[in-house]
Amino acid sequence: MLIIVDNTARDSMYGLVYRVSVGAALPMIDAVTDFYTISTYYQSQDLVGQANALVAMIVINLTLQTLVANALYRKRGDLAKLKETLICLFFLRPIVDAYRVSINHEDEELAVNSTSYMIINKSIELATESIPACVLQLYVWLARPDEAGTYTLVSIGVCALTTVFTSALISFDYDTDEVS
Repeated sequence: MLIIVDNTARDSMYGLVYRVSVGAALPMIDAVTDFYTISTYYQSQDLVGQANALVAMIVINLTLQTLVANALYRKRGDLAKLKETLICLFFLRPIVDAYRVSINHEDEELAVNSTSYMIINKSIELATESIPACVLQLYVWLARPDEAGTYTLVSIGVCALTTVFTSALISFDYDTDEVS
Protein backbone atom coordinates (compact mmCIF):
# COMPACT_ATOMS: atom_id res chain seq x y z
CA MET A 1 0.00 0.00 0.00
CA LEU A 2 2.83 2.41 0.84
CA ILE A 3 4.51 1.74 -2.49
CA ILE A 4 1.29 2.55 -4.35
CA VAL A 5 0.81 5.77 -2.38
CA ASP A 6 4.44 6.81 -2.89
CA ASN A 7 4.28 6.11 -6.63
CA THR A 8 0.98 7.95 -6.98
CA ALA A 9 2.22 10.99 -5.05
CA ARG A 10 5.50 11.01 -6.96
CA ASP A 11 3.99 10.51 -10.41
CA SER A 12 0.93 12.73 -10.05
CA MET A 13 1.47 15.97 -11.95
CA TYR A 14 -0.97 17.80 -9.67
CA GLY A 15 0.86 16.65 -6.55
CA LEU A 16 4.18 17.69 -8.02
CA VAL A 17 2.94 21.11 -9.11
CA TYR A 18 1.30 21.66 -5.70
CA ARG A 19 4.44 20.64 -3.80
CA VAL A 20 6.82 22.78 -5.78
CA SER A 21 4.41 25.75 -5.95
CA VAL A 22 3.90 25.82 -2.20
CA GLY A 23 7.60 25.15 -1.80
CA ALA A 24 8.31 28.23 -3.93
CA ALA A 25 5.65 30.49 -2.39
CA LEU A 26 6.64 29.94 1.25
CA PRO A 27 10.27 31.09 0.88
CA MET A 28 9.09 34.16 -1.03
CA ILE A 29 6.61 35.03 1.74
CA ASP A 30 9.33 34.27 4.30
CA ALA A 31 11.68 36.72 2.56
CA VAL A 32 9.03 39.45 2.61
CA THR A 33 8.33 38.94 6.32
CA ASP A 34 12.07 38.83 7.05
CA PHE A 35 12.63 42.15 5.28
CA TYR A 36 9.79 43.71 7.24
CA THR A 37 11.23 42.31 10.47
CA ILE A 38 14.66 43.70 9.58
CA SER A 39 13.16 47.14 9.00
CA THR A 40 11.34 46.89 12.35
CA TYR A 41 14.56 45.90 14.12
CA TYR A 42 16.43 48.84 12.60
CA GLN A 43 13.85 51.20 14.13
CA SER A 44 14.99 50.15 17.61
CA GLN A 45 18.46 51.08 18.80
CA ASP A 46 18.68 47.87 20.85
CA LEU A 47 17.93 45.54 17.91
CA VAL A 48 20.36 46.86 15.29
CA GLY A 49 22.74 43.95 15.92
CA GLN A 50 19.94 41.44 15.41
CA ALA A 51 18.89 43.21 12.19
CA ASN A 52 22.47 43.02 10.96
CA ALA A 53 22.54 39.31 11.83
CA LEU A 54 19.39 38.70 9.76
CA VAL A 55 20.90 40.62 6.84
CA ALA A 56 24.09 38.55 7.17
CA MET A 57 22.06 35.32 7.07
CA ILE A 58 20.34 36.42 3.86
CA VAL A 59 23.65 37.47 2.29
CA ILE A 60 25.31 34.16 3.20
CA ASN A 61 22.34 32.27 1.73
CA LEU A 62 22.52 34.25 -1.53
CA THR A 63 26.30 33.90 -1.72
CA LEU A 64 26.26 30.13 -1.29
CA GLN A 65 23.41 29.67 -3.77
CA THR A 66 25.27 31.81 -6.28
CA LEU A 67 28.50 29.85 -5.77
CA VAL A 68 26.66 26.55 -6.25
CA ALA A 69 24.94 27.86 -9.38
CA ASN A 70 28.25 29.01 -10.85
CA ALA A 71 29.88 25.68 -9.95
CA LEU A 72 27.11 23.68 -11.58
CA TYR A 73 27.08 25.90 -14.67
CA ARG A 74 30.87 26.01 -15.06
CA LYS A 75 30.69 24.17 -18.41
CA ARG A 76 28.20 26.70 -19.74
CA GLY A 77 29.10 30.18 -20.91
CA ASP A 78 29.30 33.36 -18.89
CA LEU A 79 25.78 34.33 -19.98
CA ALA A 80 24.30 31.22 -18.31
CA LYS A 81 26.31 31.92 -15.15
CA LEU A 82 25.13 35.53 -15.14
CA LYS A 83 21.53 34.42 -15.60
CA GLU A 84 21.75 32.00 -12.66
CA THR A 85 23.48 34.64 -10.52
CA LEU A 86 20.72 37.16 -11.22
CA ILE A 87 18.08 34.55 -10.40
CA CYS A 88 19.73 34.15 -6.99
CA LEU A 89 20.23 37.86 -6.35
CA PHE A 90 16.63 38.78 -7.19
CA PHE A 91 15.31 36.05 -4.86
CA LEU A 92 13.77 34.14 -7.76
CA ARG A 93 15.60 30.86 -7.04
CA PRO A 94 12.57 29.09 -5.44
CA ILE A 95 10.30 30.03 -8.35
CA VAL A 96 12.80 29.00 -11.03
CA ASP A 97 13.57 25.72 -9.26
CA ALA A 98 9.85 24.98 -8.90
CA TYR A 99 9.30 25.69 -12.59
CA ARG A 100 12.22 23.52 -13.68
CA VAL A 101 11.10 20.61 -11.51
CA SER A 102 7.45 20.90 -12.59
CA ILE A 103 8.35 20.76 -16.31
CA ASN A 104 11.02 18.10 -15.68
CA HIS A 105 13.72 20.35 -17.16
CA GLU A 106 16.78 18.43 -18.31
CA ASP A 107 20.17 20.00 -18.92
CA GLU A 108 22.82 17.56 -20.12
CA GLU A 109 25.66 19.85 -19.12
CA LEU A 110 24.66 19.91 -15.45
CA ALA A 111 26.01 17.30 -13.07
CA VAL A 112 22.64 17.03 -11.27
CA ASN A 113 19.00 16.90 -12.32
CA SER A 114 16.53 19.70 -11.56
CA THR A 115 15.13 17.96 -8.46
CA SER A 116 18.60 17.51 -6.97
CA TYR A 117 19.46 21.12 -7.77
CA MET A 118 16.29 22.27 -5.99
CA ILE A 119 17.13 20.09 -2.97
CA ILE A 120 20.64 21.57 -2.83
CA ASN A 121 19.28 25.13 -2.91
CA LYS A 122 16.61 24.41 -0.31
CA SER A 123 19.19 22.78 1.95
CA ILE A 124 21.39 25.86 1.70
CA GLU A 125 18.40 28.06 2.49
CA LEU A 126 17.45 25.94 5.52
CA ALA A 127 20.98 25.87 6.93
CA THR A 128 21.92 29.50 6.38
CA GLU A 129 18.70 31.47 6.60
CA SER A 130 15.43 29.77 7.55
CA ILE A 131 16.41 27.92 10.71
CA PRO A 132 18.88 30.50 12.11
CA ALA A 133 16.52 33.40 11.32
CA CYS A 134 13.60 31.63 12.99
CA VAL A 135 15.67 30.97 16.12
CA LEU A 136 16.98 34.56 16.20
CA GLN A 137 13.53 36.09 15.72
CA LEU A 138 12.07 33.84 18.39
CA TYR A 139 14.85 34.83 20.80
CA VAL A 140 14.33 38.53 20.09
CA TRP A 141 10.58 38.23 20.53
CA LEU A 142 10.98 36.38 23.85
CA ALA A 143 13.62 38.82 25.14
CA ARG A 144 12.06 42.08 23.88
CA PRO A 145 8.47 41.55 22.72
CA ASP A 146 7.57 45.25 22.81
CA GLU A 147 10.48 46.31 20.62
CA ALA A 148 10.16 43.36 18.25
CA GLY A 149 6.49 44.05 17.58
CA THR A 150 3.57 41.71 17.13
CA TYR A 151 4.24 41.26 13.41
CA THR A 152 7.36 39.37 14.40
CA LEU A 153 5.06 36.51 15.42
CA VAL A 154 3.78 36.33 11.85
CA SER A 155 7.35 36.25 10.60
CA ILE A 156 8.26 33.53 13.10
CA GLY A 157 5.21 31.51 12.05
CA VAL A 158 5.98 31.83 8.35
CA CYS A 159 9.62 31.02 8.99
CA ALA A 160 8.72 27.91 10.99
CA LEU A 161 6.17 26.82 8.39
CA THR A 162 8.74 27.30 5.63
CA THR A 163 11.29 25.27 7.57
CA VAL A 164 8.88 22.43 8.24
CA PHE A 165 7.47 22.30 4.71
CA THR A 166 10.89 22.56 3.09
CA SER A 167 12.28 19.78 5.29
CA ALA A 168 9.33 17.56 4.45
CA LEU A 169 9.66 18.43 0.76
CA ILE A 170 13.36 17.57 0.72
CA SER A 171 12.71 14.28 2.49
CA PHE A 172 9.82 13.35 0.20
CA ASP A 173 11.66 14.29 -2.99
CA TYR A 174 14.80 12.47 -1.90
CA ASP A 175 12.84 9.34 -0.97
CA THR A 176 10.77 9.25 -4.15
CA ASP A 177 13.29 10.48 -6.72
CA GLU A 178 14.07 7.63 -9.08
CA VAL A 179 17.60 8.89 -9.73
CA SER A 180 18.78 8.97 -6.11
